[in-house]
Amino acid sequence: MGNFKLFGHSNKNKSEQKEEISANTFLNIRTVQDGKIYTIDNKILGILRIYPKNCNLMSQDERKAHARVLTSNMATELKPFKLYFANRPVDLQRNQDYQAMLMDNEANSTKFYLLNQRMKSFGMLSATGKAQESEIYLIIWEAKLDDHSAVEIDKRLNEMKRNLSNATYKTEILNDKQIIQVINGFTNPVTAYLEDQNYMDNIVQVK
Repeated sequence: MGNFKLFGHSNKNKSEQKEEISANTFLNIRTVQDGKIYTIDNKILGILRIYPKNCNLMSQDERKAHARVLTSNMATELKPFKLYFANRPVDLQRNQDYQAMLMDNEANSTKFYLLNQRMKSFGMLSATGKAQESEIYLIIWEAKLDDHSAVEIDKRLNEMKRNLSNATYKTEILNDKQIIQVINGFTNPVTAYLEDQNYMDNIVQVK
């Protein structure tokens, strides 16, 4: 990778950093085109979105079996890649409206109480800004931009998509608009993802 920095400008001395630079220069992005990011230092990136799976609902044996399937399908990927985690704010208004409709039509006092408690929990999530959906992005790149780089990126993205699909993960190769949304989310600290510092405790070790 060398000095390559994802969504970051190249290493510069302090005097150069003090100068005003554009957002594109700071993020090291020249353009977004045909579902790929072209950087100022002549690299090309592609992004695959991975929809999360709740492994907490699995038993320990199921987690081990799932880990074996995932590692087996990804074993052919020998080039480096990065995982980027983000949070997307979720609009709960439609859900709250639906709960209000259920309460209006509910005659049972116990069910009405439970619906009211659920309504309050949604309201609390909205008020505190904790109504967020985790997003996972797998980012690949070619360190040298040439006539074959875009083809190679497309090939790797489709291979990863197929491998993760075989491991029962839903994925999506991002288009230009979706990539720009990811970049905007990266630059917005309000949606920054705070990773669980105890994540190592939840990793299943396959022997």
